[in-house]
Amino acid sequence: MYRSLVILDADDTLWESSLFFERAEDDFTSLLESAGVDGETVRALVHRRDIERLDSTGFGARPYLDTLGSVMAELLPDIPAQIAGGFRDISSALLAHPVILLPGTAEALSTLRGAGLETIVYTMGRRDHQESKFERSGAGPLVSGLEIVERKTEASLRSLLSRRGVEPADAVCVGNSPRSDINPALAAGARAVLFSRDRLWAAEREEIADPDRVSVISSLTELPAILGL
Repeated sequence: MYRSLVILDADDTLWESSLFFERAEDDFTSLLESAGVDGETVRALVHRRDIERLDSTGFGARPYLDTLGSVMAELLPDIPAQIAGGFRDISSALLAHPVILLPGTAEALSTLRGAGLETIVYTMGRRDHQESKFERSGAGPLVSGLEIVERKTEASLRSLLSRRGVEPADAVCVGNSPRSDINPALAAGARAVLFSRDRLWAAEREEIADPDRVSVISSLTELPAILGL
């Protein structure tokens, strides 16, 4: 039975996130279409700028909204008041979207906690925004702690493990992203569990470095059994 440290991704693992970004993009595209801009042009530019800005701004809702704002300014140099107002509404909706644990997640976390496992929520992005989502999720009493980094890398994971006094071989990382959750875990020598979901942001797609070392689940309800509980 696994006994040391379970490291859990937050967005799109514990709660829904990508869905709300997709809705924001749809609304943003429709908004600019109402001003006469071609929708496919909007989407192509958003995706290109979104990838380009990651190294400088990292992940999160506010950097994403900054990207949308820059795209709007580029495609509509003279922004009508009603378009600016619509963009403010889209921004407010994304920043305050509901944070609800995915079905079965609370029960799974309770099982891990009841078995005496230390469980850390490990996420990336703006600290204030991630802390707000964590608080609103209600996950706090179900886990041992929260760690927030600018970007998830092998180095940031090794730093977390070092601070916790845990050897990589005694940790398991659970998440939906091959790029941010699975491959850094494998590179650091930890065990990895991929939460396979239909929605996956293009920037998070990456070939898994060593699939034979990765367990795959479709719901966190499967995690206790994977850990031998």
